[in-house]
Amino acid sequence: MAESNNWINTTLQEVVSLGELEVSESRLTVKNEDDARTLLIEMIAFLIDHNFEKLLFILYRIDIDEQKVKLLLSKHLPDEAPVVIADLIIERQKQKEAFKASFEHTPPEAMDEDLLL
Repeated sequence: MAESNNWINTTLQEVVSLGELEVSESRLTVKNEDDARTLLIEMIAFLIDHNFEKLLFILYRIDIDEQKVKLLLSKHLPDEAPVVIADLIIERQKQKEAFKASFEHTPPEAMDEDLLL
């Protein structure tokens, strides 16, 4: 998997860990964002049915806006909740990656030596 999509594996691992879910390593090895989204939807559906408190904790830890969740869930059927929540998680993780990328340092070779202390 490309390094730029490393956040996908990290996100899946985080949900499994925080949700205390039992998911095989082979299932966690996804090839693309669509596969990750599908697995995330399955995990969220399980948490909605079996441990909603853990799901709320995960959303808090990933920094999903609670008001946005409530607003979007109010506009969708209950059966669509796992899809809506998975999309919010993916959107937030992409925002975090973009933010990190905006602060990446220039490699030392490309720095202007006059600017160094």
